[in-house]
Amino acid sequence: MKKQSFMKSWSLLMKSLPKGIIAFVIAVTGICVSLPLIILWIGLPLLAATLAACRRMMVQEELVVNHWIRGDHQQPEHTGDPAPLRTDGPRSLFTLLSQGKTYRGLIYSVAQLPIGILGFTLAIVLPATAFGILLSPLAYLVSDRLFSFDLFASDTTPLLFLYDLSSFERSWIAAGIGLVLTLLLPLIFRKLGQLYAAWVHTVSST
Repeated sequence: MKKQSFMKSWSLLMKSLPKGIIAFVIAVTGICVSLPLIILWIGLPLLAATLAACRRMMVQEELVVNHWIRGDHQQPEHTGDPAPLRTDGPRSLFTLLSQGKTYRGLIYSVAQLPIGILGFTLAIVLPATAFGILLSPLAYLVSDRLFSFDLFASDTTPLLFLYDLSSFERSWIAAGIGLVLTLLLPLIFRKLGQLYAAWVHTVSST
């Protein structure tokens, strides 16, 4: 297994939200539309297509995280899913309902949205916070020269308890903390990526 890069780990978390939105919309819309229409038999192929689509999205995401874990440079290829998207009435639906992976695909489609929101939020907030703290000296100069505001005054920076230092010196201490956080970002995102991969493997039972 190769060491995952920072950008691929970050991209994995960033893409988790749009995937979660798509999966959630397909699952909820498909179930809500198909179940009431079952009495007209039109709902059977719609329900079968919804379950098969949810399952395929889960299988495809499993391929993506496996590709990320291996650190491959090529794009993952879809090897096919035992559940086709044919909607040939009750037979297709009963086949899907008899397989446990169908229900796991439905769970994945619903739960992927909150997990995607969490992953996307961390992917945005963590780098922004680290880089923002790293640029503390620049922020001090801008706030002091343009707005006459002491951003690192002793009464506004309780975490920087070195009161004998000037505000500019405190800004450089904050920049050092930001540098440490920035250097830790690759490790943090690889760990977050591993947690995300563990979620996908858990729901797909691999």
